Amino acid sequence: MNIDVSATEQQNYQWKIQSEQINDMKKIIEIYPYAIETLGRALSVVRINAMFIPTSSAILIDPLQREFYSLPQNIIKFKLKKDFEHNDNEFVPEYTHQIFGRNKIIFGYKNLKINFYCLSSSFIFCFNVNYDEKINQEQNQELQTDDISQLLINWIPSSITTTSLDLFLSKIKYENEYLPFGKQLFNYKLKGEESSPYFIYCINQNYFNNSRFIEWFSGFETFVKFFINSESTINNKDFKMIIYLLYQQYQNNNKQICYTPIGFSTLHLYYAYPDKKRPRISQILILPPYQRKGHGRHLLTTIYNDLRKDSCVQDITAEDPSDKFIALRDLVSLELCHKYLPDLFSKESILKTNRLTKEIINKAQNVCKLTQQ
Repeated sequence: MNIDVSATEQQNYQWKIQSEQINDMKKIIEIYPYAIETLGRALSVVRINAMFIPTSSAILIDPLQREFYSLPQNIIKFKLKKDFEHNDNEFVPEYTHQIFGRNKIIFGYKNLKINFYCLSSSFIFCFNVNYDEKINQEQNQELQTDDISQLLINWIPSSITTTSLDLFLSKIKYENEYLPFGKQLFNYKLKGEESSPYFIYCINQNYFNNSRFIEWFSGFETFVKFFINSESTINNKDFKMIIYLLYQQYQNNNKQICYTPIGFSTLHLYYAYPDKKRPRISQILILPPYQRKGHGRHLLTTIYNDLRKDSCVQDITAEDPSDKFIALRDLVSLELCHKYLPDLFSKESILKTNRLTKEIINKAQNVCKLTQQ
């Protein structure tokens, strides 16, 4: 068998060059695990088989263009109206794939910044897109620049969104007129704080005929796209639904009492045979500036206490719960058991108990509305 040594050496040199390009790409841009896995497979082909690289296995980025790539999580910032004067209260999104796609990369802008401003009570948004330079598409016709404004407008209701800062600022004066929707269930203060109290309200099915509420809540749910890994939003025709809203009460500069929503939870009501219902927690969100302060615990506890009073509620479930939610629910369940079953769940009783009996399990399931196993 005759082997063309020169051709083989040339091919090996080409594979070496492409292998180096792929490795450079991994250093150039921060990519997510599924893309890294794809690149790893391509490198394995080069390294082990020394044959060819499928063109679909890797996208080679010109180092000269890398400064025009941006990760949405790094360039998007939110600021609520109460914090306009405090730069340290900005917060960034956890998820962006629902708006910017699965590759989660924005292309075409150098030093890109996207700022979202939100009126805390009415949930009217203003966003502006700033950058130092936009890639010259006449010189790079094969490259498609992302239309950022259009992508955002497609996901945020036009009735509550503007790119005009003047129009946005003109709405601030109406913030003080906002009053909470729903029926008040509970109020509390945080330990160690001298702030005004927080209130939890319940929205029943009657409000889903209220167009003003639906438009307002659609603004609140804008945050779902950035902070919950789900695309579900409120269906204003779904009357088998309950919403719990968490408000902070505060005084503005004119000493007026004002309310700003800081969290919410949505639940769907399902049928449970033969004559019961099964609420399922679909979403629960506390806005980032208020997280890790105990608000989620108060909100979930209030939900459980409210639904426990309904004899038709068989159990309370959760839709695709995250690890954080499971940990929070476990904490709330333990507190409910300690409160409503003190004889069984006091420190002394637990120390005396060698094992959990069926009676203890059944009582705990009934108190916490846990699904029967």
